[in-house]
Amino acid sequence: MRWVICALLTLAMPSGARAADLSGDFDALRGSQPVGYTHYQRWSGFYVGGQIGEDFNSVDFRGLGFSELETIAGLSSIFDGIPLTNFPRLSSLSTRAPSYSVFLGYNFQFESAIVGVELNLTNTSFKGSMNDVESHSYFTTANNVVYDTDYTVTTGATAKVNDYASARGRFGWVFGNFLPYGFLGVSVAQINATKFVNVNVCGQETPYDCNNPPPPFPPPPAPIGGNWTIADQATGKWYFGYTAGFGVD
Repeated sequence: MRWVICALLTLAMPSGARAADLSGDFDALRGSQPVGYTHYQRWSGFYVGGQIGEDFNSVDFRGLGFSELETIAGLSSIFDGIPLTNFPRLSSLSTRAPSYSVFLGYNFQFESAIVGVELNLTNTSFKGSMNDVESHSYFTTANNVVYDTDYTVTTGATAKVNDYASARGRFGWVFGNFLPYGFLGVSVAQINATKFVNVNVCGQETPYDCNNPPPPFPPPPAPIGGNWTIADQATGKWYFGYTAGFGVD
């Protein structure tokens, strides 16, 4: 079964502190150096570094459960007239996790203007999970008997990001020893995800219900009900999205 976790396709992470600039005569290093007839700080060339930070993430589970409930509702006449797809719908959540990154990039300098490209690889321990249970009672008729029937729907989902990478374009402007910049790029993340939907139905002849069953004598009509579950998981799949933000070197 194919499905997509929409919230996790948006992998915009705040830019953390950059590694300190190095100085020297190598073209790969940046520092204070005249360029042309006007003096500019030199930011052109290769750069490499690492960072330790904290990622703030959101997971959107709101699209999960609808198709599974539609499938279950078509499996038995016991769901006829029951608005099963209006039962619990998961929401979104925000969470935070430490992250460890390495980056490699190259800047092109045009006087004070900087245009560059950058590759980032990040390891994180981000995980989000959510469960919801909702129950409603309806009067249903089967075999000319009226039942007080409980419909209970349990929905759950988890998502865990192991690693993610991004390729970014950078656009900045030199201000003295500082380089404020914006970036825009694409991201790819490796995600482990699970989801499940369970529907439990139990009905007893009125005026009784499943929490208050009828006495055994005289023998009451047989209860109605059943249990249906649809579950799915995706392990180590890669999902694509975008990344954007601002930073200062």
